[in-house]
Amino acid sequence: MPSRLPKYSASKLPSLQELIAFEAIARHNSFSKAADELSVTQSAISHRMQQLESRLGATLFQRQSGQTALTPAGAAFLPGVQLVLASVEKAVATLQVSSLQRVRLSLPPMVGSHLVSHYLTAFQREYPNIDLEISITGTYVNLKGGEADVGVRMGTADDWPALVKRRFLDVSLVAVSSPAYLKVNPWIAEPASMPKATLLRQSVFSWRDWFAAQGMDCEEPQRGPFYSDVYLLLQACELAQGIALVPKALVEPKLEDGKLVQLSDFALNTGKQFYVCASPAALEQTQVQRLYNWLAAQAAS
Repeated sequence: MPSRLPKYSASKLPSLQELIAFEAIARHNSFSKAADELSVTQSAISHRMQQLESRLGATLFQRQSGQTALTPAGAAFLPGVQLVLASVEKAVATLQVSSLQRVRLSLPPMVGSHLVSHYLTAFQREYPNIDLEISITGTYVNLKGGEADVGVRMGTADDWPALVKRRFLDVSLVAVSSPAYLKVNPWIAEPASMPKATLLRQSVFSWRDWFAAQGMDCEEPQRGPFYSDVYLLLQACELAQGIALVPKALVEPKLEDGKLVQLSDFALNTGKQFYVCASPAALEQTQVQRLYNWLAAQAAS
């Protein structure tokens, strides 16, 4: 029984490198410009053309007086080469799109903006084939029920026993203000004076608890700006509208670059932490594992 002959012969077909070089030279009418575009030496381009012309048994370019032009054979060959390269490029693009993977990430408002700006941009650079679908909600979604793949939650190590979790950020509360607010109100540098300042309010952390931990009796403020989103709270603080009480982990970059000032050395340990959480079933997916492990590694470093 005769052996089946291959449909395409590698010895007869030009290499992709040869075809790319040929198309670039034809487009620029220049060996040197083609070499620059492809980031190779001019001798490498010339060698590829010698191989291609030898394989085809035809001269593709005329080289006279420093000018490069297609021969009739080269002009006849060019449209087919352009079609082949365009088809390969389209096939690669289709494959890349089909290989995109999606991970649904649920974040609480307290850390949503912090994560997007300081962690997730870097993650997407490292894993361009993973699309993140990010939702920021004030209530925890059902991770075990599949409403999201990965979630960030604040609590203790004993919470959410049905989920796999790793520590992400400590929740240690500090009082901060803008340098401008402190300059206008220098008297607030002492904790005992802070209750007289504008205390920016939010629903998660208690000013009363923060003062009580330092031996001061201060009722929770009932007036003043109230924010449900920590990002807006910090914007108001940066704009010198008052003092904010926030987890230090969320404002460390702003403290380092001088946008905010920590008003005292005291930090209240709430006994809680932010955790990266996922269900065991979700972690069976490679893309979910990558986001989960990546976030945990960033926190550890």
